[in-house]
Amino acid sequence: MSKIDPLNKAIIILLNRDARMPSSQIARQLGVSERTVHHRVKRLIESGIIQPVGAVNPAAFGYTLAVDIFCELELGMQTQVVEAILAMPQVSYLAISTGDQDISVQALFKNSDEMHEFITRHLHQVPGIRRTRTVLIPRILKDTYQWLPPEIVQDRPPDSSASQESR
Repeated sequence: MSKIDPLNKAIIILLNRDARMPSSQIARQLGVSERTVHHRVKRLIESGIIQPVGAVNPAAFGYTLAVDIFCELELGMQTQVVEAILAMPQVSYLAISTGDQDISVQALFKNSDEMHEFITRHLHQVPGIRRTRTVLIPRILKDTYQWLPPEIVQDRPPDSSASQESR
């Protein structure tokens, strides 16, 4: 991993707030040339430090119900269960966990009927799942695509909207 200097940190923070922000606007806010920003962004992408992706808004498609499902598995069944759950389009997040639960699943639905059908007719039919615990998520306050490493957040520049108001 290449060194993340203050300029790279500032670029990452601004792109995290608005991934469509043009290089010219980033350059103005940071007091550097547009070409410098363009090359820095290109290197950040090539080195795998940032990934340009389009984050889908589930609510725009009617998926307003989110649940966390914690699954306890039969011994030796993790691989089979994970493969089965990965194939389920309702699943937005799947992770191996520790403690009382073996895997953690987040799934999205249009309504509670869809959720109930998913849990009873799909998830509970997967061989190797011993028990599940479902938690309704009324509101997501920070999503995974908004996360930044603490070492980058420490030197966070002022909010871009505040810096534009001072002009």
